[in-house]
Amino acid sequence: MSPILIIAIVAVVFVVAVKLHVPLGLSFLGIAILLGLFAALPLREIPIVIIKELVAFETLRLVGIVFLLSLLGILLSEMGALTRTVESLQTIVADRRASMVIPASLIGLLPMPGGAMLSAPMVEEGGKNFKITPERLTFLNFWFRHLWEYIWPLYPGIVLSTGLLNMPVGKLIAPMWPLTLAAIFFGAFFGFRKIEAADGKDSPAPGKGKALWTFLKLTWYVWTVIVFVLFLGFDILPVVAVCALLMLLFLRRRPAKKLKIFVGAFSWRVLSLVAGVMIFKGMLENVGILERLTGQLDAVPDVLLLFAVPFSIGLLTGVNSAYVGLGFPLLLPFFLNGSFDAGNFAFAYASGFAGVLISPVHLCLALTKEYFAAEWSGIYRFLLPTAASVLAVATIILIIL
Repeated sequence: MSPILIIAIVAVVFVVAVKLHVPLGLSFLGIAILLGLFAALPLREIPIVIIKELVAFETLRLVGIVFLLSLLGILLSEMGALTRTVESLQTIVADRRASMVIPASLIGLLPMPGGAMLSAPMVEEGGKNFKITPERLTFLNFWFRHLWEYIWPLYPGIVLSTGLLNMPVGKLIAPMWPLTLAAIFFGAFFGFRKIEAADGKDSPAPGKGKALWTFLKLTWYVWTVIVFVLFLGFDILPVVAVCALLMLLFLRRRPAKKLKIFVGAFSWRVLSLVAGVMIFKGMLENVGILERLTGQLDAVPDVLLLFAVPFSIGLLTGVNSAYVGLGFPLLLPFFLNGSFDAGNFAFAYASGFAGVLISPVHLCLALTKEYFAAEWSGIYRFLLPTAASVLAVATIILIIL
């Protein structure tokens, strides 16, 4: 069966499952099994792939990280830190809409799986100032978490690209600054318009210096992660674990209450979602359908190829390192045609990331959707035009460069 037809059928089944409110973790498990069957994977190998991915170190690591991020959010709420963090931001930044999404942008500097879960409680707290839907909150938290992936040199997609092209990172990200600026502009344009205040409160009293110090103290866990993960090279899991356990230790609650908080951070819907996504990705890799798909695109015009290869891989996997690692080797002649073609590279990178941003397989998107209990249709009402607008800017870069 044609890989394009297989992918189309799997996509339709997934959409139907979502419409029927099947839990996302089970939906991903179902389409992974379906993918294996349609790709003619021997029946006995399908459960082997599922079990292998379920117990894989990376899956267990992601489950651990997502659980700890959920625990952090609950602890911060229990300590009242979220309210005070948002209040300090509202003093520092006059526009409450901007102060609502700044935490997501800050945490976006951390290339961590499921990182949107860390900012979601703060965005939710800031959203209490407005009459705002769960779908808009999901979009704002998710979108502003991913502003920096075009230019931040620590993201895997950039790191892989520098290796593939054997080129300094500064040269690679130079043509992509407009994409981050466009992401900020269009995120605000589509996300902030027609937001109504929930009350008639005035802006907080002046005192920006004190508010800044309060904000830095309350977000110590963010700076801890930045120092140890970004600058000292520690893995994110033990760092987040230490932060969460320190909060739990110093929380002024009875031991029984602390145990209840710890147990309450377990959510089978969220953790099974992580496992389901990893099983689906593992099945994609095992059946080799992405390689077959790119092989069928040889007759496609150059510009469409620069778009279709990374976009389709990004959409299917929800990971930017996947479209770089799988798709960019096929596109190297377009990037290094005599000299570095900055326009082709920026357009292909943005195309792949557009696929990642709108992919329901994207862990941050799926987790944020579950956190806010939002509907897919309402999320995409904000997400699709914003992603398309940034891609239009990438098209202009392609034309100019």
